[in-house]
Amino acid sequence: MLQKEYTCKPQAQKDPAPALTYFHIPLPEFSCFDASNFTGVKQEKGISSPSINSGFFTTMVEAGDVKAVFTGHDHLNDFCGKLTGIQLCYAGGFGYHAYGKAGWSRRARVVSAYLEKTVNGEWGGVKSIKTWKRLDDEYLSTIDSQVLWNKGTNGKILKLWKYYSLYTVIC
Repeated sequence: MLQKEYTCKPQAQKDPAPALTYFHIPLPEFSCFDASNFTGVKQEKGISSPSINSGFFTTMVEAGDVKAVFTGHDHLNDFCGKLTGIQLCYAGGFGYHAYGKAGWSRRARVVSAYLEKTVNGEWGGVKSIKTWKRLDDEYLSTIDSQVLWNKGTNGKILKLWKYYSLYTVIC
């Protein structure tokens, strides 16, 4: 019985899934933030993005499903800021093979997507996406927890029951 259930076609997803995008070099739009409109730290003198704007950010905005972008490259930046409905986030400096800053703990960004559970007991779509950073310090501290995206409730949701974590390390 279980094997038959396992091999059946899965139910089609009713709602579009929120998209998360990962790449190494930050987009020019990452330079739109200052200390008043992001969570985390911006310690690099500038954003190391291409000098020519490809329009990729505009394409993601027009797509409508991209909720967050995660990037690396600038190892002393670990901030998230929202621009035109999309969270732009740095992963933070994680590896010990690249430059860092004395006294600043290495860190990895964790991203969790939480799923809905419907009234009839089935798994629904993504309910929310959250992030935080885990420090490589004595306590493996967690800092800068934030909700990147929340789906509006539709009355059919019983509870948030299961989550999946993606450990994001971009160096």
